[in-house]
Amino acid sequence: MKRWKLLVKLIPLCLLLAACTTAPVTGRHQLMLVSESDAEQMGLQAYKEEMAKVKLSRDPKYVDQVRRAGERIAKVSGHPEYQWEFNVIDEPKTINAWALPGGKVAVYTGLLNLGLSDAELAAVMSHEVGHAIAQHSRERMSEALGINLGLSVLGASGKMSDATLQAVNLALGIGIGLPFSRKQESEADFIGLDLMSKAGYNPHAALSLWQKMSQAAGGAKTPELLSTHPSNERRMHDIEAALPRFMPIYEANKRSN
Repeated sequence: MKRWKLLVKLIPLCLLLAACTTAPVTGRHQLMLVSESDAEQMGLQAYKEEMAKVKLSRDPKYVDQVRRAGERIAKVSGHPEYQWEFNVIDEPKTINAWALPGGKVAVYTGLLNLGLSDAELAAVMSHEVGHAIAQHSRERMSEALGINLGLSVLGASGKMSDATLQAVNLALGIGIGLPFSRKQESEADFIGLDLMSKAGYNPHAALSLWQKMSQAAGGAKTPELLSTHPSNERRMHDIEAALPRFMPIYEANKRSN
Protein backbone atom coordinates (compact mmCIF):
# COMPACT_ATOMS: atom_id res chain seq x y z
CA MET A 1 0.00 0.00 0.00
CA LYS A 2 2.80 2.42 0.83
CA ARG A 3 4.49 1.70 -2.52
CA TRP A 4 1.22 2.36 -4.33
CA LYS A 5 0.72 5.70 -2.56
CA LEU A 6 4.31 6.67 -3.37
CA LEU A 7 3.85 5.90 -7.05
CA VAL A 8 0.62 7.91 -7.12
CA LYS A 9 2.55 10.88 -5.74
CA LEU A 10 5.41 10.40 -8.19
CA ILE A 11 3.28 10.51 -11.34
CA PRO A 12 2.30 14.21 -11.04
CA LEU A 13 5.90 15.02 -10.11
CA CYS A 14 7.21 13.28 -13.22
CA LEU A 15 4.70 15.13 -15.38
CA LEU A 16 5.63 18.41 -13.74
CA LEU A 17 9.33 17.86 -14.37
CA ALA A 18 8.80 16.62 -17.94
CA ALA A 19 9.93 18.84 -20.79
CA CYS A 20 7.05 20.40 -22.71
CA THR A 21 7.82 21.06 -26.37
CA THR A 22 5.90 22.26 -29.41
CA ALA A 23 5.87 20.43 -32.73
CA PRO A 24 7.07 22.48 -35.71
CA VAL A 25 4.51 23.87 -38.20
CA THR A 26 1.47 22.40 -36.42
CA GLY A 27 2.19 23.95 -33.02
CA ARG A 28 0.89 20.84 -31.21
CA HIS A 29 2.03 20.64 -27.59
CA GLN A 30 4.09 17.57 -26.72
CA LEU A 31 4.86 16.12 -23.30
CA MET A 32 8.33 14.56 -23.14
CA LEU A 33 9.33 12.20 -20.32
CA VAL A 34 12.51 11.08 -22.12
CA SER A 35 15.38 13.52 -22.63
CA GLU A 36 16.39 14.49 -26.16
CA SER A 37 19.95 13.26 -25.60
CA ASP A 38 18.71 9.85 -24.40
CA ALA A 39 16.37 9.55 -27.38
CA GLU A 40 19.17 10.42 -29.80
CA GLN A 41 21.52 7.93 -28.15
CA MET A 42 18.93 5.16 -28.42
CA GLY A 43 18.22 6.18 -32.01
CA LEU A 44 21.91 6.06 -32.89
CA GLN A 45 22.28 2.62 -31.32
CA ALA A 46 19.24 1.32 -33.22
CA TYR A 47 20.59 2.83 -36.43
CA LYS A 48 24.00 1.17 -36.03
CA GLU A 49 22.37 -2.19 -35.33
CA GLU A 50 20.09 -1.88 -38.36
CA MET A 51 22.87 -0.80 -40.71
CA ALA A 52 24.96 -3.77 -39.57
CA LYS A 53 22.37 -6.32 -40.64
CA VAL A 54 20.89 -4.88 -43.84
CA LYS A 55 22.28 -4.74 -47.35
CA LEU A 56 22.82 -1.18 -48.54
CA SER A 57 22.25 -0.32 -52.17
CA ARG A 58 25.23 1.03 -54.11
CA ASP A 59 23.17 1.89 -57.19
CA PRO A 60 24.13 5.52 -57.89
CA LYS A 61 20.76 6.14 -59.53
CA TYR A 62 18.98 5.51 -56.23
CA VAL A 63 21.65 6.61 -53.75
CA ASP A 64 22.28 9.94 -55.46
CA GLN A 65 18.56 10.67 -55.80
CA VAL A 66 17.87 9.91 -52.13
CA ARG A 67 20.84 11.87 -50.80
CA ARG A 68 20.20 14.81 -53.10
CA ALA A 69 16.58 15.13 -51.98
CA GLY A 70 17.41 14.37 -48.34
CA GLU A 71 20.17 16.95 -48.07
CA ARG A 72 18.01 19.57 -49.76
CA ILE A 73 15.20 18.91 -47.28
CA ALA A 74 17.58 18.80 -44.29
CA LYS A 75 18.95 22.20 -45.31
CA VAL A 76 15.58 23.84 -44.64
CA SER A 77 14.73 21.71 -41.58
CA GLY A 78 16.10 24.21 -39.08
CA HIS A 79 18.30 21.55 -37.49
CA PRO A 80 21.88 21.88 -38.77
CA GLU A 81 23.07 20.31 -35.50
CA TYR A 82 21.65 16.91 -36.50
CA GLN A 83 24.08 14.45 -37.99
CA TRP A 84 21.97 13.82 -41.07
CA GLU A 85 22.50 10.55 -42.94
CA PHE A 86 20.47 9.23 -45.87
CA ASN A 87 20.86 5.63 -47.01
CA VAL A 88 19.16 3.23 -49.39
CA ILE A 89 18.43 -0.31 -48.16
CA ASP A 90 18.42 -2.94 -50.89
CA GLU A 91 15.12 -4.72 -50.26
CA PRO A 92 13.04 -4.74 -53.49
CA LYS A 93 9.95 -6.15 -51.76
CA THR A 94 9.81 -3.53 -49.02
CA ILE A 95 7.90 -0.35 -49.85
CA ASN A 96 8.87 1.77 -46.90
CA ALA A 97 11.16 4.41 -45.38
CA TRP A 98 11.96 5.38 -41.80
CA ALA A 99 13.65 8.01 -39.63
CA LEU A 100 15.35 7.80 -36.23
CA PRO A 101 16.18 10.53 -33.69
CA GLY A 102 19.06 12.77 -34.66
CA GLY A 103 18.52 12.64 -38.42
CA LYS A 104 19.13 9.04 -39.53
CA VAL A 105 16.91 8.28 -42.54
CA ALA A 106 16.66 5.22 -44.77
CA VAL A 107 14.61 4.38 -47.88
CA TYR A 108 14.03 0.88 -49.28
CA THR A 109 14.55 0.05 -52.93
CA GLY A 110 11.02 -1.36 -53.04
CA LEU A 111 9.73 2.18 -52.66
CA LEU A 112 12.15 3.60 -55.21
CA ASN A 113 11.14 0.88 -57.67
CA LEU A 114 7.75 2.59 -57.94
CA GLY A 115 9.47 5.06 -60.28
CA LEU A 116 9.31 8.16 -58.10
CA SER A 117 10.06 11.55 -59.56
CA ASP A 118 12.45 13.81 -57.64
CA ALA A 119 9.47 15.73 -56.22
CA GLU A 120 7.66 12.53 -55.18
CA LEU A 121 10.80 11.27 -53.47
CA ALA A 122 11.10 14.68 -51.79
CA ALA A 123 7.62 14.08 -50.36
CA VAL A 124 8.91 10.84 -48.82
CA MET A 125 12.09 12.44 -47.50
CA SER A 126 10.31 15.49 -46.10
CA HIS A 127 7.81 13.24 -44.31
CA GLU A 128 10.65 11.28 -42.68
CA VAL A 129 12.60 14.44 -41.83
CA GLY A 130 9.32 15.73 -40.37
CA HIS A 131 9.25 12.77 -37.99
CA ALA A 132 12.83 13.52 -36.96
CA ILE A 133 12.45 17.24 -36.28
CA ALA A 134 9.12 16.75 -34.48
CA GLN A 135 10.91 14.18 -32.28
CA HIS A 136 8.11 11.67 -32.72
CA SER A 137 10.26 8.74 -31.60
CA ARG A 138 11.08 10.55 -28.38
CA GLU A 139 7.41 11.28 -27.88
CA ARG A 140 6.49 7.63 -28.42
CA MET A 141 9.16 6.58 -25.91
CA SER A 142 7.68 9.05 -23.42
CA GLU A 143 4.18 7.72 -24.05
CA ALA A 144 5.33 4.15 -23.40
CA LEU A 145 7.11 5.26 -20.22
CA GLY A 146 3.97 6.99 -18.99
CA ILE A 147 1.79 3.95 -19.70
CA ASN A 148 4.21 1.61 -17.93
CA LEU A 149 4.32 3.92 -14.93
CA GLY A 150 0.53 3.95 -14.77
CA LEU A 151 0.33 0.17 -15.02
CA SER A 152 2.89 -0.13 -12.23
CA VAL A 153 0.59 1.89 -10.01
CA LEU A 154 -2.39 -0.34 -10.85
CA GLY A 155 -0.34 -3.48 -10.26
CA ALA A 156 1.07 -2.18 -6.97
CA SER A 157 -2.41 -1.39 -5.69
CA GLY A 158 -3.18 -5.12 -5.62
CA LYS A 159 -6.65 -4.44 -7.02
CA MET A 160 -6.02 -5.83 -10.49
CA SER A 161 -4.93 -9.31 -11.53
CA ASP A 162 -2.17 -9.93 -14.08
CA ALA A 163 -4.79 -10.93 -16.65
CA THR A 164 -6.70 -7.70 -16.07
CA LEU A 165 -3.50 -5.67 -16.38
CA GLN A 166 -2.75 -7.34 -19.71
CA ALA A 167 -6.26 -6.49 -20.90
CA VAL A 168 -5.80 -2.87 -19.81
CA ASN A 169 -2.44 -2.75 -21.59
CA LEU A 170 -4.03 -4.05 -24.81
CA ALA A 171 -6.85 -1.52 -24.52
CA LEU A 172 -4.34 1.27 -24.02
CA GLY A 173 -2.42 0.10 -27.08
CA ILE A 174 -5.51 0.25 -29.29
CA GLY A 175 -7.21 3.20 -27.64
CA ILE A 176 -4.20 5.45 -27.10
CA GLY A 177 -1.08 4.10 -28.79
CA LEU A 178 -2.34 3.54 -32.32
CA PRO A 179 -4.43 6.70 -32.68
CA PHE A 180 -1.51 8.69 -31.31
CA SER A 181 0.72 7.14 -33.94
CA ARG A 182 -1.79 8.01 -36.65
CA LYS A 183 -1.76 11.58 -35.36
CA GLN A 184 2.03 11.66 -35.70
CA GLU A 185 1.85 10.28 -39.24
CA SER A 186 -0.62 12.98 -40.27
CA GLU A 187 1.55 15.58 -38.57
CA ALA A 188 4.64 14.35 -40.45
CA ASP A 189 2.67 14.67 -43.70
CA PHE A 190 1.81 18.26 -42.81
CA ILE A 191 5.36 19.17 -41.75
CA GLY A 192 6.61 17.43 -44.88
CA LEU A 193 4.51 19.67 -47.13
CA ASP A 194 6.11 22.68 -45.46
CA LEU A 195 9.64 21.31 -45.83
CA MET A 196 9.36 20.24 -49.45
CA SER A 197 7.80 23.59 -50.36
CA LYS A 198 10.64 25.48 -48.66
CA ALA A 199 13.12 23.25 -50.51
CA GLY A 200 11.54 24.19 -53.83
CA TYR A 201 9.62 20.97 -54.53
CA ASN A 202 6.01 21.21 -55.70
CA PRO A 203 3.85 19.90 -52.81
CA HIS A 204 1.32 18.54 -55.32
CA ALA A 205 3.81 15.67 -55.75
CA ALA A 206 2.73 14.37 -52.33
CA LEU A 207 -0.65 13.52 -53.87
CA SER A 208 0.82 11.62 -56.81
CA LEU A 209 3.13 9.81 -54.38
CA TRP A 210 0.21 8.47 -52.37
CA GLN A 211 -1.66 7.54 -55.53
CA LYS A 212 1.30 5.35 -56.47
CA MET A 213 1.47 3.97 -52.93
CA SER A 214 -2.23 3.08 -53.06
CA GLN A 215 -1.81 1.28 -56.37
CA ALA A 216 1.20 -0.61 -55.03
CA ALA A 217 -0.64 -1.66 -51.86
CA GLY A 218 -3.61 -3.28 -53.62
CA GLY A 219 -5.58 -6.14 -52.07
CA ALA A 220 -6.95 -6.16 -48.55
CA LYS A 221 -5.99 -3.31 -46.27
CA THR A 222 -5.71 -3.16 -42.47
CA PRO A 223 -8.72 -1.31 -40.98
CA GLU A 224 -7.66 2.22 -40.05
CA LEU A 225 -8.89 1.66 -36.48
CA LEU A 226 -6.17 -0.98 -35.99
CA SER A 227 -3.49 0.67 -38.09
CA THR A 228 -0.64 2.92 -37.06
CA HIS A 229 -1.10 4.91 -40.26
CA PRO A 230 -4.06 6.86 -41.64
CA SER A 231 -5.74 5.29 -44.68
CA ASN A 232 -4.28 6.36 -48.02
CA GLU A 233 -7.63 7.93 -48.88
CA ARG A 234 -7.65 10.06 -45.74
CA ARG A 235 -4.03 11.03 -46.30
CA MET A 236 -4.73 12.25 -49.82
CA HIS A 237 -7.83 14.12 -48.67
CA ASP A 238 -5.90 15.90 -45.91
CA ILE A 239 -2.94 16.70 -48.16
CA GLU A 240 -5.20 18.14 -50.86
CA ALA A 241 -6.97 20.30 -48.27
CA ALA A 242 -3.61 21.63 -47.01
CA LEU A 243 -2.11 22.48 -50.42
CA PRO A 244 -3.46 26.07 -50.58
CA ARG A 245 -1.42 26.89 -47.47
CA PHE A 246 1.85 25.58 -48.91
CA MET A 247 1.69 26.49 -52.60
CA PRO A 248 2.69 30.15 -51.91
CA ILE A 249 5.73 28.87 -49.99
CA TYR A 250 6.70 26.69 -52.95
CA GLU A 251 6.20 29.58 -55.39
CA ALA A 252 8.51 31.74 -53.28
CA ASN A 253 11.25 29.10 -53.19
CA LYS A 254 11.11 27.20 -56.45
CA ARG A 255 13.60 29.47 -58.22
CA SER A 256 16.03 29.83 -55.33
CA ASN A 257 16.67 26.10 -54.77
